[in-house]
Formats: sequence, structure tokens, C-alpha cells
Amino acid sequence: LLSWYTPSGLATAMLQGDDAVDAFIKLAPPAISGELRRVRRAHGKRGSSFRWGIALLALFILVPVLALGLFWIFGDEVSHWAADRVSQEQKDRLGELAFEQMRPSLNLVERGEVRETVEFIGVRVTTGSRNRYVFHVADAPEVNAFALPGGHVVVYTGLLRATQSANELAAVLAHEASHVEKRHTLRNLIHTLGWRAVLAAALGDFSNGIWGGMAAQLGSMRYSRDLEREADGEALIMLRRAGVSPNGLLSFFERMAEHQTADPGIWATHPSSQERIAALRKQTALLAPYPNRTITVDWPRFERALAQLPVN
Repeated sequence: LLSWYTPSGLATAMLQGDDAVDAFIKLAPPAISGELRRVRRAHGKRGSSFRWGIALLALFILVPVLALGLFWIFGDEVSHWAADRVSQEQKDRLGELAFEQMRPSLNLVERGEVRETVEFIGVRVTTGSRNRYVFHVADAPEVNAFALPGGHVVVYTGLLRATQSANELAAVLAHEASHVEKRHTLRNLIHTLGWRAVLAAALGDFSNGIWGGMAAQLGSMRYSRDLEREADGEALIMLRRAGVSPNGLLSFFERMAEHQTADPGIWATHPSSQERIAALRKQTALLAPYPNRTITVDWPRFERALAQLPVN
């Protein structure tokens, strides 16, 4: 848009298209054409800057969207990679932080025959592990248990009442510990909390700000069937290393599966299926025989002590 003064007043002209502008500049007197070229170059730079600005703005908006999309597609692989970057010391710190967040909501049995028996059997089945396990008993009716990164394992009294032998309890504790051994809990936690947790794990940042919501996430965490099958296999390895019969694992989960539809219990966070039970039967059958050492626990005494605890 050009404007100039004439004896008759202000005149304007609109040039549309690059060809028209080029033709006008060539026809204009030299004093005017030079100024027009300068103005045109300035307009071109502003247009280029504007286009770059739009491109950067679009990139700024799209990068988080693309990141979320990639995390949704490759979330398992990314969380697995991030979990592998976490050192043992960092896992211990994270587990302590998680347990302290959860402690107020747990009615813990701090001492007595029940806790001592759980700890005794737990130490037996986790001997030789690189993790330092601490076993806790929570007085609650649910047939459930969970493990935290680093080695905190919490068993509900409802689950203890569902076990029928020391071998079954050993198998359950081995199964929970196997989720720690295979870093399942840490992987799930990172996956649930998203990219901030991925970056924090990779950088070793375990400040409470990023991980402050762990308690809520861990309370509702579920394992996939693939992770459960992997945990079953690891539990069998742990039982073999401890010299404990593998039959307790199969008998407990078979009995729990019979009551799954009526009461989800442990299956609320440990999904099962007949395929998984069948796979566990096959794994157990393929185990080479190994010497079993009796777990020296007075089981009837343990059951009596358990019966004396209040049923919440």
C-alpha cells in the first residue's frame, strides 16, 4: 500500500502480487525505487520472523503432545529403561519415602508372634537377594499384600488367614519379593507418574516434590498378566534358592482363583486368569527336583496368635 501527496491531495495505490511490486519499483524514479527496495526488504524480514515465530509456537505446543503420544505408545519400554537407571541406593531411598507416606494409613502389627513369623519366613525366602527386605504386617481383612521399591513388603492379616501352611506363606512372600527383584513396582510407578518420573529416575532426583503422590498410586497399582507370570517364574527361582517346596505357590493361587469372582481380594491388584494358573502348573512341573528343607515354624501356634488379633 503506497501513499503520497499531490497538488490535489493524498493519493494511494494498492499493489497486489510480487510481479506488480517488482514492475512498480523498476518504473519508479531512482530516488524512490531505492527507498521502496529498502522498505520491501524490511517487510520480508518481518514476514520471515513472523513465520519462524509461528513455527516455534507450533513446536512448543506440539512437543508435549508428541511426548505424551510417544509415552503412551512406548510407555512400558520407557519406564523399563528409566527403572534400570535407578541405583540400589536410590531404590532404597524411594522405598523408604513411599513407606513413610503409606504408614499413617496402615494399622501395623509392630511386634508379636505373627510379625516375627512373617519376618522369619520372609528372610528365609529372600536370602541372597541384593535388596534388603523388611516385612510388615497390616491388620486388615483384605486378602492382599504389596511390595515397595527397595524391599518393604506389607502383608495384610486377611491374606495370612487365607494361607494354610508355612510353605504357602513362603510362596506368597517370594511372589511379592519377586516384583521387587524384577523392578515391576518401580516400572509401574514411573509409568503411572509419567515423564516427570522418567526424567527424575534418569537424573537420580528423588525429592518429595516429584514423588509426593506415590502412596495413592501404589495403593491402586495393578500388575499386568505378563508381569504376574514373570513374577511367578522369579518366585519359583527364589523358592528353589531357599530350599522351599514350590507347591505352596500353586496351591495358594489355585485356591484363591476359585474365590476370585465372589471376592476379588488379592486379585484387585494381582489380576489372574486360568491361563496364568495353567502356566504356573507347567512351570512347576518342569522344575528339576531339588532338596527341600522344612521351614521350622510352629504353624498351629502362628494360627492361634493370628486368631487373637482383632478382625477389622
